[in-house]
Amino acid sequence: MRLLAAAARQPNTPHPLLAALRRLLSTATSSYYYDPTAQFLHPDHRRVLSLPASLRHDAHLALARLLKTSPQCHLALHAVSGGSPYSSPLAARFAAASRLSASASALRPFAAILLAALLPAASADLLSWSSSSSSGCARARYAALRLALHAFLAAGMAAEALHVLARVRRSGNTPSLSALAALLRLLFRGGEVRAAWNVFEEMAARGPRPSLAIFNAMLLGFCHRGMLRLASGLLGVMENKFGVVPDACSYNILIKGHCVFGWSGDAFKLFEEMCTSGRDPTVMTYNILVDVLCHEGRMVEARKLFDEMAQVGIKANTITFNVLIDGDGYAKTGRMDEASTAYKEMIVRGLVPDSCTFNILAAGAYKFGHNAAQLLVHDCGMSGSHISAAERLDVLVCRLCWDGRLDDAWELLHGAIEQGVPVSVAGFNALIAAYSKEGLHEAAFQLYRIMNKLGLAPSTHTFNYLIMGLCHQGRLDEAQLVLEHMVSKGYCLSTSFTIYLDASFREGDAVRALKCWDDMEKIGLQPDFIAFSAYVNGLCRLDYVNEAYQAFFEMTTRGLVPNNITYNSIISAFCRAGNMAEALKLQKQMRQSGLVPDVYTSNILIDGLCREGNLNMVDSLLLDMCSNGLIPDTVTYNTIINAYCSAKDMNGAMNFMNKMFAAGCEPDIFTYNIWMHSLCSNHMLNQAGKVLDELAARGCAPNSVTYNTLMDGICSDVLDRAMILTGRLIKMAFQPNTITLNVFLSHFCKQGFGKRALMWAEKLREDSFVFDDATRNIIDWAQREMENDPQASKEDIDRCLFLEFLMFMTYETMHNSRSSKATHVPTDKGFDPAGSNMMTILDTG
Repeated sequence: MRLLAAAARQPNTPHPLLAALRRLLSTATSSYYYDPTAQFLHPDHRRVLSLPASLRHDAHLALARLLKTSPQCHLALHAVSGGSPYSSPLAARFAAASRLSASASALRPFAAILLAALLPAASADLLSWSSSSSSGCARARYAALRLALHAFLAAGMAAEALHVLARVRRSGNTPSLSALAALLRLLFRGGEVRAAWNVFEEMAARGPRPSLAIFNAMLLGFCHRGMLRLASGLLGVMENKFGVVPDACSYNILIKGHCVFGWSGDAFKLFEEMCTSGRDPTVMTYNILVDVLCHEGRMVEARKLFDEMAQVGIKANTITFNVLIDGDGYAKTGRMDEASTAYKEMIVRGLVPDSCTFNILAAGAYKFGHNAAQLLVHDCGMSGSHISAAERLDVLVCRLCWDGRLDDAWELLHGAIEQGVPVSVAGFNALIAAYSKEGLHEAAFQLYRIMNKLGLAPSTHTFNYLIMGLCHQGRLDEAQLVLEHMVSKGYCLSTSFTIYLDASFREGDAVRALKCWDDMEKIGLQPDFIAFSAYVNGLCRLDYVNEAYQAFFEMTTRGLVPNNITYNSIISAFCRAGNMAEALKLQKQMRQSGLVPDVYTSNILIDGLCREGNLNMVDSLLLDMCSNGLIPDTVTYNTIINAYCSAKDMNGAMNFMNKMFAAGCEPDIFTYNIWMHSLCSNHMLNQAGKVLDELAARGCAPNSVTYNTLMDGICSDVLDRAMILTGRLIKMAFQPNTITLNVFLSHFCKQGFGKRALMWAEKLREDSFVFDDATRNIIDWAQREMENDPQASKEDIDRCLFLEFLMFMTYETMHNSRSSKATHVPTDKGFDPAGSNMMTILDTG
């Protein structure tokens, strides 16, 4: 199967990373990943089912011993796994698996997996066989039920497992704690919270007595579902009612749950309770808390907690450094020197970077410096590295995705699957993210389906990338379906809701966005720093200033520290609303909170003051900006020059143009357009022509605004000068647009040629040119003018002919441009049309 590619293949220049794949494949069959028991599974199931690593050693020894000493073992294995799934009667296969399970306790999990490979096709037969009352004692019947229970659990079939569990209870037997723990995890994963609670209640009433592992499974399930109050209550009754003492894992689960759902304050209270009750925090505890502080922008506290680890004798691990590097945003913001320093500190401490480390660093390195990316990939150890084959594969796939070579990334991943190289969710997520970014949502969902077929459980990141891709295309209804699927399955939802919330605001759909915000509260999800920032920014974008300020205030009262981006959003909203007093007050508050206003903050305030015409205060703010070490940029100068031009103060505008050159700040096309518009508005077309010459001399390409500004001036100027400048524009390959047409049509009306405007409008309509609201208003104006068309003089006729000439040139240029455009429609030949059904796709997971 071939997936869509975002970039063209380059067959003559094979990517060096594809050569690395061959080396990867040649070293990927290490004993760490090789599971000898997999050879007894049917080929369709080898990558889906495998023994847990902790059970493999004992199972291998028991199987080797039986193969040497017991001919019956050979027969049992052949009966269960030989040939196709239906080459021998199912009852005989079940019986053979039962004999294998009875031969050694270490082989019970292996026998259960052999039966799980026959499911779900053989589900009804297995249920019937396990409850059969034919020959055999009660002990044998219980062994059959136990084997069936573990087989259904291994196959992920919770409903059938509950059915078998009920039969075990009715037979008077007590199920094992390991089976019940696996069942609880399976039920919570499927969102069956009520069923999981019923299983737990039955344990408390009929046994076996819940162990620490059972309680931790319950805590984890409740936290995944956002039921933090229930989880906290369960922690309280563990020791008091059942005599089970919570361990560090119990507290870590609860602390993580509170952090994920935005209750970081309660998470730190649990941390204090953990310490005072004599449970020593682990490195995982600190990693969770450092991570949440980083995400909330509380970097000083995060670093302090990181340093505290060494003081209490806990060594930071690779995950700790990953959290700091990613949380600090070194790689994300291009601060690669600091990221590299943290990376080197890891090496000095003897820590082994994993695929996440390399992905974080390489993503930033490749974005901000290609050579750095190459060094990181080399350091990853493409030949003989200490990181695993799966991790090396992830790094290679990520690198190809950053390089835009999605065909090669898929070829790499597909080749690894075919060759039996272990693949992980991280590699799939990288490619799904790349497809979503390129707008290839069908390719992304096809990859999601492949993950499910391989038995890889999608992570929260998987769904987030799918939601992001749909949101970028404005397909919010489908994104909502994915979000609802995540809610039903108990996934972590904080980032998912934030992506959907931000997309709703960007689409201008305030109703949808506010509903999303309310839904977060309904499911018990407390917005974190990122969610609040997106909410405030979205409200500001739609000019809901009061609501944005209220949300901003609530954010600060919850202990979430706004960053520069959040402050800039709310300051900008107040400036647009004309409330400069509140905007300046917020800038002062920003400084008091320890944040340093950046050049963007200053530009926002300068723009607001310019809108009010308060140019004296602009000068003062500019001086204040420079005294604080901020260097005015092109946007700063453009804003001020535009304000002086609007105030008809050409000397003041020229003064700031000179300051701009003196400061070494190069003007851009916006600077020239502002200046040109002012000159044309003041009928200084000769000077506008000189600006056009300066543009050409500096190699700054004019854009449509430049042309339209000049055309507007030409149409109003003296005929001779206008014709000369028109010739120069035509030589510069003038590219007109709808605004250009509107300029000409409006000038026909201004100069009393409404009839000609209507004639050209009709011709444009016949050729299917798209009119905007301005065009329609001009046509109405022309109809009114036509009723009063004065007798044209000789000069008026010349002016009309000149406008006709300009209009004709514009029309011809646009017409030729439209007819020469080739329409490229990508095809999705590699995809199943049924895959577009969102619920069908998600339900396969």
